[in-house]
Amino acid sequence: MATGSKRQAAAGGVFGRLAIPLLSVVVAFGFIVIATTRWNAWVGGATIQTTNDAYIRAESTKLSSRVAGEVLTVAVKDFQRVRAGDLLVQIDPSDYEVQVAQAQAGVVGAQAALDNLDNQVELQYATIAQAEAARLSAEAQDTEARQERERQQSLSQTESGTRQRLEQATAAYAKAQANVRASRAVIAAQRHQLEVLQGTKKQRAADLEGAKAALSAARLKLGYASIIAPFDGVTGERQVQPGDYVNIGTNLISVVPLPDVYVIANYKETQLTRVRPGQPVEIAVDSFPNEKLRGRVERVAPASGSQFALLPPDNATGNFTKVVQRIPVRIKFDANQPLLDRLLPGMSVVTRINTGEAAADGAK
Repeated sequence: MATGSKRQAAAGGVFGRLAIPLLSVVVAFGFIVIATTRWNAWVGGATIQTTNDAYIRAESTKLSSRVAGEVLTVAVKDFQRVRAGDLLVQIDPSDYEVQVAQAQAGVVGAQAALDNLDNQVELQYATIAQAEAARLSAEAQDTEARQERERQQSLSQTESGTRQRLEQATAAYAKAQANVRASRAVIAAQRHQLEVLQGTKKQRAADLEGAKAALSAARLKLGYASIIAPFDGVTGERQVQPGDYVNIGTNLISVVPLPDVYVIANYKETQLTRVRPGQPVEIAVDSFPNEKLRGRVERVAPASGSQFALLPPDNATGNFTKVVQRIPVRIKFDANQPLLDRLLPGMSVVTRINTGEAAADGAK
């Protein structure tokens, strides 16, 4: 009996020693299964969403030449602060000043042609009036010749007149009728000429508008010879020097609108479950590790970064490996913070979005 009890006790001990590791394996396996199936839900449900794939950005502008010519002056230095409207680069304006002068002469000539046509129209009205007077005179002569013919006809019937006088009166009447018809034809021709002048007036007016448009284009080109700052900011490195010849499209200089900067944070798609515009963000800049800045989620990109790549991925071809995508989130800094003037585009930051707080009023 003692021996049997010892054997049972030994078997129980072995089972106990095996049960503990087996239980650990089962628990670990269960944890792996749960973590695998619920990981995205855990990540998306976290109150604080953090990423270090974030950088400071600014809406910088690369200024290019819109006209060709020799660079006369580069009025700023590298990394110089400028105001909107400040001259940055001056291209030789001589050619474009000549074009403006030519265009101005064209406007003067077109205006003179239009004014001269107005004078011709006034003269044509006078010519028509003169033709109307000539018609009235011809009609009066026609009436006189008709009456003379009728008188000679009456006299010839009573043998008081001569055949010769009747023939002369008849011829004079025929001539007077022809003169009336001729005067009416002259009036019609002069009125038609007036219509021609009216049509020509529209053409001259169009020529004047075309000359004015050419003058405006010439003045625009002349204005393009002066490259000015589009907004307040800081210039980048100059890409031209005095004496360089530039063509249309040549990059001249960049302007960064400091301190107007923002953050682009590339969050994993699984982190954006609860992210909404207006939520507060804590921002740590690598250059200032002991400082914390505040901001708000401004907008979320309409697509992942891969969709804007030169060659977007096509997962319908070949083998497929699922990769978690990142979606840019634009973050706006709160105003009146001491470090804003020292932030530069390209700096690395770490952002922490607090999804537990409600979005600020007016967030879009």
